[in-house]
Amino acid sequence: MTDTKIPQLIFALSVAREIADNQGFATLVSLIDEAIKEAKEEALRCGIVIETETTGSEPID
Repeated sequence: MTDTKIPQLIFALSVAREIADNQGFATLVSLIDEAIKEAKEEALRCGIVIETETTGSEPID
């Protein structure tokens, strides 16, 4: 995955997570959280710094 695609993926997953959370899909939120975690780990392996904003509904890393 290219350096520019990883931040875009994390952003898209974050939006999807927020929508799933607002709709009450707890299982989907959990799966998206795992995907975000994996994408952030991949970003770190590639040397990409990802800044995240947290709200009350998002887990804090």
